[in-house]
Amino acid sequence: MILYHTSPDSSVVEISVEGKITDHELREAIERMRGDIEVNGKTRVLERIEHFSGIEPKALWTDLTLGVSVARKVSRAAVVADARWIHASMHLARFFTKAEIKAFHVNELDQARAWINA
Repeated sequence: MILYHTSPDSSVVEISVEGKITDHELREAIERMRGDIEVNGKTRVLERIEHFSGIEPKALWTDLTLGVSVARKVSRAAVVADARWIHASMHLARFFTKAEIKAFHVNELDQARAWINA
């Protein structure tokens, strides 16, 4: 499941991921982010990942083919996750974006919000 949240007049997008990511949900999130980038220019993203159980193969392909172009327009990204392997894999994101990226544990959500808004 992907939940996408923005506030009016803000360039920060909050995305919550839980369970398994479907291609349909991912495409919707990418399209919404494209719209927000058109309005706000460079966008900052706070992504919360909890109880992640996987991604559909088709969604993985969508992420590689559509998501990368969107990721290149992100200026800063905070990833808040409960799994250590997600924190460890953050260095891979640097191949797809020039955004400043920082990982936080789920109990550091307030710190992540402060950092993404700084």
